[in-house]
Amino acid sequence: MKRFCFIFAALVFALALQARTVYIIRHGQVGIPIKELKETRLTDLGVKQAQAAADYLVNKLKFNGKVYASPLYRTIETARPTALLLKTKVILEPGIQEMAPGPKPAPPGMTLEEINKRFPDQTVPGPRFADGWRLCKETNAMRLVRVTKALDAILEEEKGDILLTGHGASVNDLVKALNNKRPSRKVKAVKGIAWNCALFVFELDDKNEVTGGRYTTEFMDDHDVTSNFRCPKIERPDDPQYMTKEQDKADRAKRNAKNKAKTKAEKEGEK
Repeated sequence: MKRFCFIFAALVFALALQARTVYIIRHGQVGIPIKELKETRLTDLGVKQAQAAADYLVNKLKFNGKVYASPLYRTIETARPTALLLKTKVILEPGIQEMAPGPKPAPPGMTLEEINKRFPDQTVPGPRFADGWRLCKETNAMRLVRVTKALDAILEEEKGDILLTGHGASVNDLVKALNNKRPSRKVKAVKGIAWNCALFVFELDDKNEVTGGRYTTEFMDDHDVTSNFRCPKIERPDDPQYMTKEQDKADRAKRNAKNKAKTKAEKEGEK
């Protein structure tokens, strides 16, 4: 009996070691253009959000894994505080980059040389990184496939905890892809709005099936919770560009319905 209990305990311990946590976060608030890069960087509030997230991840949640980011300035800048606390480097992953729905190719992302110049000795190219990464004419369905493939590849490559830093659209796709990895609907889906630096947490077992998770913005004050230039009506209630969370959710639903209709029309046109 003692031998059986020992073997059982050892098995449970081994499985526990194999389980890991995947954290999904959107970049901080942006708004400062970098003309020569055709990109934007974080505002002062965005920097504050990224630092708050890093402190929460490392010091409260005890995150000590690999840090990934879309290879755009705002996502690298958001992931950097966490990587610095862990004394590691941000891994550049183009598969979780922003969407590119327009007919023209998106502006080419920073080259590795440009990234190294602006983030010296702070990043490392992932296996799928390539200079000149460009996208165009990407539908919502295509983006979901692209993001899901990147997620699956990262889960295969990494065995420990992971932080993935993306954009509004790619974060929503990452959350959807991970919720699809629940072994049954008895496991509650993780739901939340992709506010700047809002955190989605997914617990995975050794088979990369989601066993639980949660969503939080508790590490930020209410007036620091934004969706780029939208935020709860706390400090500037009469400014029309700012929304409550409920208003933003309704606006997002309206835009999602419009995108779905557009995607449906595109599919019907291909037939």
